[in-house]
Order: sequence, then C-alpha cells, then structure tokens
Amino acid sequence: MQGINPEDNTLYDMNRILSKKFFPTPPILDTDGMKYTPLGIENAFRYSLENSFQGNQEQNCNSHINKVNLTINKYLRSLNTCSTPSIISPQEAINLIKKINPLKATGPDGVPNTALRMLTLNAVTHLTKIFNICLALRHFPASLKLAHVLMFPKPHQDHKLSSSYQPISLLSNIGKLYEKLLLKRINEHCNNQNIIPNEQFGIRERHS
Repeated sequence: MQGINPEDNTLYDMNRILSKKFFPTPPILDTDGMKYTPLGIENAFRYSLENSFQGNQEQNCNSHINKVNLTINKYLRSLNTCSTPSIISPQEAINLIKKINPLKATGPDGVPNTALRMLTLNAVTHLTKIFNICLALRHFPASLKLAHVLMFPKPHQDHKLSSSYQPISLLSNIGKLYEKLLLKRINEHCNNQNIIPNEQFGIRERHS
C-alpha cells in the first residue's frame, strides 16, 4: 500500500477483476439441437452471425452498374498530385497516441494501447513510414481489418438462443490509429474540394 501512487492502476485493476461477476455461457440452441461444447457453441454463434449479416443481393441492372463503374473510373483518372494526402509526421502520430484510451481491449494482433504509448520516437517514425506508404498506395492492409468477435448476452432474454447475444468486434489498435489519421485526411479532402454540401449536418464535426 505504501508504494501506491496516482499513476499506478494495479490495485484498481485487481479490484475490478475480483469484483467482476463472471457468467458461464449456457448451452446454445442450434439448428440441429443444443450445443454444450466450446466448439459447438462457437459454431452455433458463427452460423447465427452468417445468417444475420448477409450481403445485399446484387442487382441485375447491368446498365446501371456500368454507369457507376464509368463514373468512378473517370473520377479516379482525374486525380492528380494535388489530391495526394498530406504526409503523416511522427509528431502527429505521437499526439494522437497520447489521446487513446490505454484500457481499450486489443485486437487480433495483441498490441495494447499501453504498448503504443510506450513506443520510442524511432519506433513511431518507422510506424509512420508504413502509414505513409499505405497512403501513397491508397491501401488499407487486410491484416488491420481482422477482428476478434466476442458475444455478450443481452439482458432479460433467453440466453439459450444465439440471437440473444450482442457481437462486439475488437479491431487492431494500430489499425484504429491509422483509421483516425486517414479520416483526418479524408475530411480535409472533402472540405477542400467542397464534396459535402453545407446542407448536410449529419455525421459532421462542428456543423450542427
């Protein structure tokens, strides 16, 4: 107790873990009966999510699809060096890393925000080089799109049913950092090119 200081969260973390109530996942009803094993429960959740998150059926209007593709290709060909996004500096990344929540859960890469906040300037510089290469190539790495999906029970519902659980996706913290840096540049491009009309107020910062 004598060694505790305001920046040490050890006691808080221990109290949070010990006081947290853990509820084991009950058997889940699947299409072919109840599932009791971890693998069976996992497959039941997977089947439920696949049915819930189906992609939109592709329209058979080929003329409309061709028109959309032509419009997109025309716009992409019109891009020049002036539309190249600004370079990400190490200091910009550091300022953003300082604002991230260190208690957020990690994604598939297992890199916590606490580790990002402890990166040296040299490490952040190498990270920003990777981000800038992705910007130059207009590429978002597939590995940063992967997520761990956790199923949380909804209150006051029958927890034997897979539909009574809420899926939560845990993405890579490095990917979320890149997303924020990328979003800033997308917003700058939209504002500079007057892409978004002033009449639109939804999902816009400082425009309400």
